[in-house]
This record gives sequence, structure tokens and C-alpha cells, in this order.
Amino acid sequence: MPKTPSTLRTRLLATAAALVAAAGLATAGAGTAAAAACAAPWSAGSVYVGGGTASHAGHNWTAKWWTQGETPGSSDVWSDAGTCGGGEQPPTDPGSFVVSEAQFNQMFPGRSSFYTYQGLVNALGAYPGFAGTGDDTTRKREAAAFLANVNHETGGLVYVVEQNQANYPHYCDTTQPYGCPAGQAAYYGRGPIQISWNFNYRAAGDALGIDLLGNPYLVERDAAVAWKTGLWY
Repeated sequence: MPKTPSTLRTRLLATAAALVAAAGLATAGAGTAAAAACAAPWSAGSVYVGGGTASHAGHNWTAKWWTQGETPGSSDVWSDAGTCGGGEQPPTDPGSFVVSEAQFNQMFPGRSSFYTYQGLVNALGAYPGFAGTGDDTTRKREAAAFLANVNHETGGLVYVVEQNQANYPHYCDTTQPYGCPAGQAAYYGRGPIQISWNFNYRAAGDALGIDLLGNPYLVERDAAVAWKTGLWY
């Protein structure tokens, strides 16, 4: 039976909740216990030795051994000491993403190797406002909603391109004045949001400054471009 919009919305919300729970992304308000004070913000250029502390993305972290340049939450060198700060949390690194690489890996354990965490981080430069404004809870909610959507579209970031090849020739709207220069069957679903149709490739390309109408294959060959189309959509 076809899914109604309300059914799809319920499914997406449930998926978001599951992803959030699996990755430890808190989207609810703070609990009754007061959060610990935040240590000094983590700095990529600083050296930390065993027992050294830093705060990052709303958590305090403790170094297990010597480290420099390894983002807390992305490697085993850091031990998560729990949330910190509440309303007095020091600002996090402006270039950081609210979802760590470790959390991303937890969310999508079976994903295609094409969908790299670094590709997602690189794509954020095109949309710095995404999951980068508001308080920590708001940022995490925005990130969780987006990742739940791409999880739904790609079967857990498993599929890079649309699986039903019989649909490929259908995504060329010949009424558009710019036509389908890459070929009638070139505008099938690709990437984390499965962008399709020549007019969507044209609009996304114009917004991103990339000729996706002429070369839609970039979305299945360049992870950063693929993630950018997902953020654009």
C-alpha cells in the first residue's frame, strides 16, 4: 500500500530518534543534574598528554596518551568525560561538525565507502549555517533530521545511485529550454538525497557553482559534491 505523507513523516521521525539514540546525540533538554564546567576548548595545534583535558562539541574529553590534531570523538586517544557547560559552555571550534566521526560511524556501520565523513565535513563549507547556529541542542536536532532523511533515501548510506535503472530515461524533462545535455538517461537519482531530474541538477549546480547539468556524474564520483547536493536539497 502506498505510504501517505504522514506515514513517511512518522517513519523519518522514528529513524531520526533511532539514529540519535545510537550515536548518543542528545536532542532533548538538559537533565536535572547540572553539567560539569567545560575545560578549555580543544585546539588542533595544541599538544595534549595523558590526562590532559579539553572541551569539544559540548563534552569534556580526557587524553589517554600524547596527541595533537586528533579531534575528540574521532579516535581512541580521547575518552569522553561527559557533557559540560550548560549555558556557559565555551564556543566550539567553528570548523567542527556537531556529529563526530565516531558517531557518524555508529550511525551508518554498513555504509558505502563512497560516503566518507570527510566528504561531509568538506561539503559543510558550502552551507556553514547548517547545524552551525543556535544552541547545542538545536544544532544536534538539525543534524539528526538531515541524517535521518539521507538514511531513508539511501538505505543507510548504502546506495550511491538509484537501483531501478528502468527509471533512468524518465528524469529528462524535455520541456526545459536547456534540455538534457548529458543524455536523456543521465539524470537518475544519486547521492545522499538521491537527487534526480535535469531541472534539479541544473538548480543544484547553479547554487553550488558546479556544472551538474552538464556533468551529473560528479554526484556519484565526488563525495563532497554528493554531500553538497544533499545539503542543498
